[in-house]
Amino acid sequence: MRFLALVLLMVLACSARVLDAREEDPRAIPLVDQHGVRFTLGDLRGLPVLVTFVATRCTDACPIATAMFSRLDERLHRARVAATLVEVTLDPAYDTPFVMQQYARTSFAGASDWRLASGTPANVRSLMRALHVTATRGRDGIPDVHSSFVYVLDSQGKQSRMLLLSTNLVDEALRALKSDVAYRK
Repeated sequence: MRFLALVLLMVLACSARVLDAREEDPRAIPLVDQHGVRFTLGDLRGLPVLVTFVATRCTDACPIATAMFSRLDERLHRARVAATLVEVTLDPAYDTPFVMQQYARTSFAGASDWRLASGTPANVRSLMRALHVTATRGRDGIPDVHSSFVYVLDSQGKQSRMLLLSTNLVDEALRALKSDVAYRK
């Protein structure tokens, strides 16, 4: 009987490790966009995806990230380069899909190929862990210090690059995307 219990415990432990590994795959973590549509980054395969993290109540780097994504979106369309932009909240308890939809309206992030994503706090933390995003919360509960990168996933959904969120982001992202002819419309 003890042997059977030990075997069962080992099977459960191995299963838990497999589930944990799957949860840490950024392509498999469930999110919800600003329209309430559930998706994973893996669902977006076929085109490259650029992912960054923001908080709607942030008044520092996050509005800059959104402004850079807005410029990038405009340039992608002009250059006829296809890609999906995803901004994931750092503050899922506050940034519900409704809040993300309002943020999209005020920041002109309305394009169909631009998703502002939220999800359960556990799922957002899993995605942050999978992409090695760091964040700390200030006294007011708003994430105030966090890594500022754009994660480039190739058309198969695998992370291919990590770009610094900077004034050069638009040009760097375009160069990265244009280097693969398969990304063109």
